[in-house]
Amino acid sequence: MIKAVVLGDGGHAKVVREILQVNPEVEVCRYLAAGEDDLLPSLIKDGVTHALIAVGSTSSTAARQALFDRVTALGLEMLTATHPSAVISPSASIGAGTAIMAGVIVNAAARIGANVILNTAAIVEHDVIVGDHCHIAPGAIIGGGVTIGAGSHVGIGAVVRQGQRIGSHAVIGAGAVVVSDVPDGETVVGVPARPRSQTTRRA
Repeated sequence: MIKAVVLGDGGHAKVVREILQVNPEVEVCRYLAAGEDDLLPSLIKDGVTHALIAVGSTSSTAARQALFDRVTALGLEMLTATHPSAVISPSASIGAGTAIMAGVIVNAAARIGANVILNTAAIVEHDVIVGDHCHIAPGAIIGGGVTIGAGSHVGIGAVVRQGQRIGSHAVIGAGAVVVSDVPDGETVVGVPARPRSQTTRRA
């Protein structure tokens, strides 16, 4: 039996909780709210060996990364949570600490980094690379051969055309359609997706 702690107590944590409840090999000893990570050393002394970050994000994934770094520095192993309805290709790789929600599809040779959220019904096509700490939001579609840099957020229902490169810490707005590369740190919105600064000037 794996003894685990889950960091997070919001809506995303509720979904993670239900996924873990159907895994008979995992005993969640504690769900920690924001600011309670100072309890981790005592939980480790009590036999907790694994952790999962269950903090969601709507744009910046920095809080998730900071918690991940804190947990791993304490020596805890990262737990991966996968909903039973998700379809994961046997040739895909999934990084430690990733949460994969209901209806997700990860196709052939995709590589998913550590501490990633693949949210409800997201589609990650063949040969996609998703960097560490990314959040692929519900209903997003990532076309074949796309590369997404670490810490990026792809919003609800967004579509990224095959072969595009999304930089690190970029934000793809909800419903955006990305048909060209997105630089590091850029926020793009609309159809086709453009930098938010450009759309603000046009308005």
